[in-house]
Formats: sequence, C-alpha cells, structure tokens
Amino acid sequence: MTDKIPQSRLGHEILLEVTDGGNRSKTLDFNRYNYLYFPTRNKINRGHSTFQDRSVSAESLYVAFRDSDYSSATKYYLFEYLRQYIVFCDKCHHPIFTNESVQAYCDLLIYKNKSGIILNSTYTAIISATKRLFVMLDLPGRWFDELPTLGKSQAQPYKAYSDNDLKKLLPLLRIFFKQISNKFLQDPALYLSQGKNETDMFFRWNGKIYAVYGSVGQLMASAVYLLSYYTWANTNTLLSLERPDICESNVNGEWYQMPAFKRRAFRVITIQIGAHDQINIPKYSMEFFNQLLKVSKAISVESNLLFQSGSCNRITPLSAVHLQNFNSFLKKNFRLTDDKGLSLSPVISRFRATGSQFTQLHYSHTHSASLLGNSPKTTRKHYSEGNEYQNQSMLQDSVSVFADKAVNGGNIETSKKRIKSELNVEILTYESMLKMKSPPMRQAHGSYCKEPFGEQAKKFLLRAQRHDLLSTEKFACSDLLMCFSCPHQVVIAEPTDIWCLLSFKECIEESIYKHVNHTHFHNNYDSVLSAIEKILMSIDKKILSSATQKFLDEGPHPLWRDQSFLYPYSNKDT
Repeated sequence: MTDKIPQSRLGHEILLEVTDGGNRSKTLDFNRYNYLYFPTRNKINRGHSTFQDRSVSAESLYVAFRDSDYSSATKYYLFEYLRQYIVFCDKCHHPIFTNESVQAYCDLLIYKNKSGIILNSTYTAIISATKRLFVMLDLPGRWFDELPTLGKSQAQPYKAYSDNDLKKLLPLLRIFFKQISNKFLQDPALYLSQGKNETDMFFRWNGKIYAVYGSVGQLMASAVYLLSYYTWANTNTLLSLERPDICESNVNGEWYQMPAFKRRAFRVITIQIGAHDQINIPKYSMEFFNQLLKVSKAISVESNLLFQSGSCNRITPLSAVHLQNFNSFLKKNFRLTDDKGLSLSPVISRFRATGSQFTQLHYSHTHSASLLGNSPKTTRKHYSEGNEYQNQSMLQDSVSVFADKAVNGGNIETSKKRIKSELNVEILTYESMLKMKSPPMRQAHGSYCKEPFGEQAKKFLLRAQRHDLLSTEKFACSDLLMCFSCPHQVVIAEPTDIWCLLSFKECIEESIYKHVNHTHFHNNYDSVLSAIEKILMSIDKKILSSATQKFLDEGPHPLWRDQSFLYPYSNKDT
C-alpha cells in the first residue's frame, strides 16, 4: 500500500539549500524522512514509497539543521549520516532515536569492521556524526559514551606523487592551461555562451588534437590542480578563494595574498603566492597565476571568486563536478599511468602529500604543518608516508646492497657499484632521495652548485690544505673562478642572483689595477669574464634589466664591494 503525505508537509519550508565540501549546491529534502527507507524524491513523486509516522517530526529536523552552527558542508554530510541511520532502523524494525537503536546500529557497524567491510576510522566517523545528530536534536548524547571505541588506526594516509608521476602530470596541466587560457582570452563571450555539447576549443598535445567540451570548466579545473601543486591548499580552501589583493612585503617583490576560512580548523588561513628576492619561486608559477587572474576576471567581474565556470551565458562557482569532468577528460584521452601501471590523475590531496614530503626532506614536521595549514599531528598521520612505489624501491635497493656485501664482501660503496651494474642504473633510488635533501648550493657570485661536496670539492680542499689555508674539516667547494668551467654550475635567472653575478663581474674588472699589466689581468680572468658574458647574453632581457637597475640603484652586492674579497688570504697585489 502506498500512502501520501499531507500536501501541507510538502512545502519549501522543509527544504534546505546547502553547499557540500566540493562546492556543489545540494538540497536537503526533509520530506524524504517521512517515508519508509528514506526514499529519493523521484520515488516519492512516482508513488513508489510508503508514508511512515515518526516520533520526531520532519519539521523539527529541518529547524535543528537550519539553526545549527555547523558549516554548510557539515550539514550536508550529517544529513547523509541521518539517512543511513534511519534506513537501518526501518529495515531492522527498531524505533528511531532510542538507546536500543543506537546499540543495534553500533553492533552492525562493528560486525562490518570485523568483516573488513569498513575501516575502524569509518566506524569512528559514523558513530561521531550520529552522536552529533542526537545532540543537535536535544537527545541524550551519553548513549554513545557507552559504545566501544575503535580509534582511527586504519586510516589511510594520502599518497604522494613520485618524481616520474609529476613529470607526466605537470607538463600536461601547464600546457593545457596555457593553450586553452590564451584561446579563451581572445573571445571570452564566445566560450561562455557555448553549451556543454558544443565547442570550437581544441587542445594540441604531442602532435594530436583533442576537442575540449565545457572548455571554461575544464580550463579552471586545470588551474585548480596547478594552484594546489604550487600552494598545497586543500579542495575546499581553493574553491572558496577570492581574487587576491596585492601585498607589498618588506622584501622587494609582489605578493598575492588570499585569506580563506578553513572549516574543520575553524580559523582563517592565508594563501600566498609571489615573487621573492631570496626564495626561489619558479617564475612560471607567477606567470600562471597572473594568467589565471586575467581568466577569472574575464569570466565575471561581478563575483570576486577566483575559480568560476560558465556555459550558456550562466556563471557558476567551480565545484568538484568540474574537477571530476576534467579527470574524465584526461583519463579518456591520455590514459596516464604511474610507476606501478595504475591509472594516474591529478588529486589535490596527493599534491598536498607531495608538498609535505618535499618540505619534510628539508625542514621539520612543524614547518610542513605550518605550510599545509594543519597541526603537526595531522601532518605526521596523513601526509608523511611518501610515495609507496619509491618507498618499496628504496627498501629493495637497500636489501640488495646488504645482501651483495654479505655474499661478496668488500665495503658498501663497492656493493652499490655492483648493484647499479646489475640493474643497469646510474643512481639507486635512495641515493636519488638523498640528493633531494641537498638542493643546489648558492655560491658567493650568485650561481649555484649541484655537487658542492663532489670531486671538484675534494680537489679544492687538497689545494687549500697544501697552502695551509684550511685544516682537515670537510667544506663545500668554494673555488669561485673554477665554477664557470665546471659542469656542476647552475644559473637561476632571478634578479637578485644576476645582481650578485654583475657585482662579481665588476669586482673582477676593477681588479685590473692590482695586476702588473693588462696581459697579466687577461691571462688570469679572460676565460671567466667570457663565461659570464655568455651567461648574461642567455638571460631573459626583463630579468637582466631588473638586475642591472638594482645594480645601478643599490650598487654592487655587499659581498663584492671590495676587490680584496677576491684575495682573502693575501694583501699583496696579484
């Protein structure tokens, strides 16, 4: 038999509009609660549902949800937990919102946990959410205090991307955003007017052309993933960002600063991205962000949201649906796979885990937690496992090296060489990870060294010790003049570094007066000056101009304001 609920109960007064954690608009329909098994609205409208009298009215539930202090996303998930609890009670014929039903519900969940159907962290989340529902309805929360606790020891930490994963994902995301954004900005009105099934937007990659439907949403979804890689912010934070103010820091450089409210932490965090004189932020990240601002403003200036989408001349906030559609587009057309042959796609939580891993290689858990906007405990628990494939590779390499040493004898270095030869690789996985801990070292003249403790360093130390300039301590290579003929030299095209290099060059040129004659000077420094000129000629003109202006405004870098710095161990003329 099918009964109908009185028409007075079907009004809009028991519909609640919310936004879930993926920024999607949802309607909480409390009318569904009045029917057996909490059916969907479609089933109710088709007459395929049975009316059920409840001890607590739908209107009471609606008012409790509406007036609670929980965030919109939390209300959505609490409504889903309410549905699960009500369905259980209806199927098992337990009266709802009673101690008896709570005990029975707990027994079912524990059975599922012991059977391996749900994790103990899932059990804990369901019990916690159901208790919050009871408390919200002024029902006894103490009933839940008597239930068994299972903790969260089975919670799965987020997996970081490997270097190979990032090499596949990031170039694709960057080029997709660059191509599609450039074309979109040529005629924003055209692409905003198109429907989801029409397009003249195409993406070119590796000689192939791909049609991009829903191009505005796809474009902004790729931007969300790129910004998550650059900032390590989570999904809710990114999707709620507003276009930033420009913040002048106490250092030279322009910063974009975006405050965002973090729901579960109940606090405001600040997302920053910008150019910095001392921190090497890749310039393409700033180019990307400046382009993103142009696209965001072209979509709509009425809303200040950073991430928006549009089709059929209708502007909407970007949501998790757009991210899912973009991932489907990538999976359908590119079929990326990771080191284990599994499907590879961009996931914001994995970018956060990758950022955490990178930070923890160089700094502490506390520093990583600060950048992620989490507590150190959360960072250790959810963002510290690294990449499973790399972890297994490092463990396998280590076992192989020790096994070789046990069988063949010799030292560890000899065993490493034999294993590399057997595997036909130049570097073992754990050695590669150790290299990540030692980024290029900045030298006094503004360039960097990839191998500050390598063979060149050993030669430098031997020469210095022969001249009684150093004792037996181990120092990084500091042979500044030899850097310009060394294969390990790295030049980063940043204004501050080039300013330092220009200062070093001038210091060398000024030292001509300390030489016996011009020939003496050219014999000493011609090769170095030629190498510096080649470097300067290869630098982007804007960066070189900025560095030159800094040199004119501030003079030489403090390290190179005195030619005597070229000869720290002697006051004699060269």
